[in-house]
Amino acid sequence: MKKTIILIILAASQNIYSQNKLFKSDKFTVTDSVKIIGMYNEWDKHKTYEKYNFLITDKKVIDSLIASVEYGERGENISGRDFNIILTNGNKVIDRWSVSPKFKNINIKGYSHQFDISILENLSKKYHFQYKWYKMEFKNEKEFNQFNSEIIKDEKTLYVNKPIFIYEGSFELQFPKNEKFIHPKAIYDYLKPEVEKIVGSKEFSISYSATEFNLKNQDQYTMTIEGPFTLFKKLKDKNSKKGKWIPAEFGAYIYEKE
Repeated sequence: MKKTIILIILAASQNIYSQNKLFKSDKFTVTDSVKIIGMYNEWDKHKTYEKYNFLITDKKVIDSLIASVEYGERGENISGRDFNIILTNGNKVIDRWSVSPKFKNINIKGYSHQFDISILENLSKKYHFQYKWYKMEFKNEKEFNQFNSEIIKDEKTLYVNKPIFIYEGSFELQFPKNEKFIHPKAIYDYLKPEVEKIVGSKEFSISYSATEFNLKNQDQYTMTIEGPFTLFKKLKDKNSKKGKWIPAEFGAYIYEKE
């Protein structure tokens, strides 16, 4: 019955679109663990588009949506990014799309395409739900993985945005502006080989930002170095003044249905 209703609901929109299927069935297999979630942007304090929220777990309904939901031609590249459609499997995000009810479009690989917002309206009428979210900080990836292995099993969990574990932390190096260090690029070229000797294949970053301090103090350049803690300990440079080590913050965002 649900499958029939959904097909009728979406039939009206099919005529105005070409065959641009939103959900690519070759990317995943529909199981009891698959969900299609429609949810307003969590940063919107006014919950402007909460009325469009929907949560679908029924395999037959998901199959019908895979067959019927399409997007239209490319349009003007504007989007409010106010609403999200998220495809998950086992509470892990497989794919997601930003939708703008205001401009009636959806973002596909960085481009705005026409999208029938009545799809959201009709799905919300039948499968409306509310959600909440919170943030948790972790010291390292191991600590997060221990937490995630349990929270991902919880029936209330919609999905978890994993922290990006690239750099352990950061520190600053202050260089005087002179003939050798005439600009940040010269400092980068000077530091890069020294840093590579220490970190090897590990990720690192050397950057300069127009911070308030840098803008007010034109006789120097303060560079930000991101990478492993061993880099902070072992990098000794007589031409610069080293700042304090600042451990990275690894924040995970957990989304749950109420």
